[in-house]
Amino acid sequence: MPIINRTIEEFIMLLASKEPAPGGGSASALLGAIGSALFSMVVNLTIGKEKFKEQEPLLQEILKESENLQKEFLSLIEEDTNAFNKVSRAYKMPKDTEEQKDVRNEALERALKDATLVQLSIMEKGLSALKLLEKSIGNTNPNAISDIGVSALCLKSALQGDGLNIIINLKFIKDEDFVRDMTKKAEILLSEGIKTADYIYSQVEKILTR
Repeated sequence: MPIINRTIEEFIMLLASKEPAPGGGSASALLGAIGSALFSMVVNLTIGKEKFKEQEPLLQEILKESENLQKEFLSLIEEDTNAFNKVSRAYKMPKDTEEQKDVRNEALERALKDATLVQLSIMEKGLSALKLLEKSIGNTNPNAISDIGVSALCLKSALQGDGLNIIINLKFIKDEDFVRDMTKKAEILLSEGIKTADYIYSQVEKILTR
């Protein structure tokens, strides 16, 4: 059964088990989905209110993007789990002869690269979602402003979590150009994502303490 079709309890129990996947990458993607869903809720609670009539076109556009990101995060939960299962299978390949070692190393390199690309995609979606939140500040129902803050925290954790997963994967990848490229991209996404999330959170605090 696909991971995303399991109940919350089943997913948590599987996450807690000795199975290597789902792990931190899938958990990060789930946090991204939760963050996007919370944000969609805030926008849905705003659309249709007379006070925000002028913002309605912007909010409709934001809602569509947020719902798409939510679906993409859910798909990435499955993709990350599948990618890590391939890594696990590669590690279990025989290595008794030089030929077997070469085949194993090639499969492992390919699997680790694929897993890293999935994790980078989660980071990219996380930053995109945070940019949507930033656009919404002051344009949504203030009664749900705390949910904007929780959404920002979830998305920030998704970014940071997959940043860590990328770092550990790159330690075992031999392709120096790939490592350099992924490191640079992840660092840029992480820096901008944390900055955006912290700004959103600070704005939420200001609104809550007025």
